[in-house]
Amino acid sequence: MRFITFLPIIVAIAGCTRPQAVRSPAKADSVLAFMKSDINPYFHDRQPAEAGRKLDSLYPAVQKLNDVGLTCSYFRFKGVQFIMEEKYDSARIFLNESLRLATEKDSTGKHVIAAKIQLADLWNEEAHPDSALHYAREAYYLAHKSDTNGLPLICLRLSEIYSEIGDEPALRKYLFEGFERTTQPKLKTVFANNIAKYYTEQKQLDSAVLFFKAMENDTLFSNPYFDAVRYENLGILLDKQGKYTEGLPYQLKALALNRELGVLDGESVFGVADTYFLMGRFTESQTYLDTAYALATEAGDQSVITKIWEKRAKNHAERGQYREAYASMDSAMDAYETEVDSSIAVQARELETQYAVKAKDDEIQQLSFENKVNRQIRQQQQLIIAAMIVGVALVAAIGFLLYRRRKLEQQLRETSLRQRLLRSQMEPHFIFNTLSVLQSFIRNDDREKSIRYLNKFARLVRISLENARESFVPLKDEVTALESYLALQLMRFEGAFDYTLEVYEQYEEDGLLIPPMLLQPFVENAIQHGLRQLDRKGLISIHIGRGPHVLHCVIEDNGRGLQPEAEKQEKTSLSTVITQERLNMLGKQTKRPASLRIIDKRSENGQGIRVELDVPFRRS
Repeated sequence: MRFITFLPIIVAIAGCTRPQAVRSPAKADSVLAFMKSDINPYFHDRQPAEAGRKLDSLYPAVQKLNDVGLTCSYFRFKGVQFIMEEKYDSARIFLNESLRLATEKDSTGKHVIAAKIQLADLWNEEAHPDSALHYAREAYYLAHKSDTNGLPLICLRLSEIYSEIGDEPALRKYLFEGFERTTQPKLKTVFANNIAKYYTEQKQLDSAVLFFKAMENDTLFSNPYFDAVRYENLGILLDKQGKYTEGLPYQLKALALNRELGVLDGESVFGVADTYFLMGRFTESQTYLDTAYALATEAGDQSVITKIWEKRAKNHAERGQYREAYASMDSAMDAYETEVDSSIAVQARELETQYAVKAKDDEIQQLSFENKVNRQIRQQQQLIIAAMIVGVALVAAIGFLLYRRRKLEQQLRETSLRQRLLRSQMEPHFIFNTLSVLQSFIRNDDREKSIRYLNKFARLVRISLENARESFVPLKDEVTALESYLALQLMRFEGAFDYTLEVYEQYEEDGLLIPPMLLQPFVENAIQHGLRQLDRKGLISIHIGRGPHVLHCVIEDNGRGLQPEAEKQEKTSLSTVITQERLNMLGKQTKRPASLRIIDKRSENGQGIRVELDVPFRRS
């Protein structure tokens, strides 16, 4: 369904034509009128660069006039420009300056309200609904005191924020308050459409239909564009109720209006074709499908093309044309693969860029470490030469320095090996398996699972990249990474195992720091080796408790237990050795006991393996 929304414009929309050249207004009111009438249309056409050029040309006049209201409005216009260009830091500078100036010098309070609601838009665009809600509610309470005419637009913004948060009672409250308060036809239509959308999402289709029908008899809603949207949505709602004969005329009205307005698209025509199909009028349905296909192909709308081929297949099948139905299904599969491939390709390129950045950062860190060690080695050599000149009395010092140099060189080699091992574990092995699972989902035509799996994988990669840059990370971040990894593996080995993850209360507020990726290798071993070829459902239990100075971590599974030495994989033993070394170094750094114990529960008449770790922590 289609629902009308407003762009983040700071002033009322005026229907006017765009000028051919910039005028030279002499007064603040004429400059502000010019901004409303001549620059706002660029925002509606989503041409922020054009609006920015016009605004820049007006800045000398704004400075010369030195009017508080005009300057505040100008800063908000610039804020809108930068929001639409996704230059959020620049937008914040202008909007904060508008708020500061309005707070100091605007006695009416209207510009304060406008700046706050615009800042709410900015925070909402940046996906920070808590900050957006803070500014929007302040604007709401201020408007109740000084500018009730602005309340409907503020209600609209609040409804959008609460929709993002998922607070349905608050969403309903502000939708209906805004609908009752506004007298502007366009804004009232927006509220009516959003109320209908709310009813639809709440499965209250009768209420949504009544809303649209109420608008049909209201002369306030007379714009052809809004009529087209209303008719189309009303027709689709009636279809969902099985009232095809009643819904079809509304859809045809919408189609005629869209054609007159020059905004006809494949999605709208497909809706009419689908209605004809549901009515059993397959010939008319096929005709509209052909028109929808031509429009969707011209627009490059791959998702609509996929739906058209699927509907064609059903159409042919209903008419007994099974050969044509099979051919259409093949085309639908090809279209779907193209659609999925394009979506995955975009995200894959983003992941590839992230890995390229990480590799470059690792290379820079490695070079920096090598340079540091080389400088230390050169300094030690100079000291050795000086010590040899002084004589035998300094032999012991020379030996100590040689020992230090060998230790540094050994640390350099170990660091290099660990980094290569980390890259070999993280990139080829894990990513290859993950992408193989994703490929199988796509081949099985499981689109929803593919998207969920890709989203979880992208989230795990982001967390891993962030944690890999630090020697110590917050415990809550490590727990988040572990949960993401388990959720990903749970989708990969669906039904093969369950898991529990228990962490002591208030761990998120403790601010404890631990080395990254300590627990994940043992969880991976439990999944890959402990639960492999198990004739029962696996269970992995993870418990993290806190002592005075260390974290007590226990990882258990109900798998096969420890296997003979010949069956162990080299990577498994190597990861255990590296973890033991990391714990030893951590113990030396913190001067707290650090330990690792691996217990075969068969010695306790149980099944599986229990790994116990004592991990010293730091405080942030």
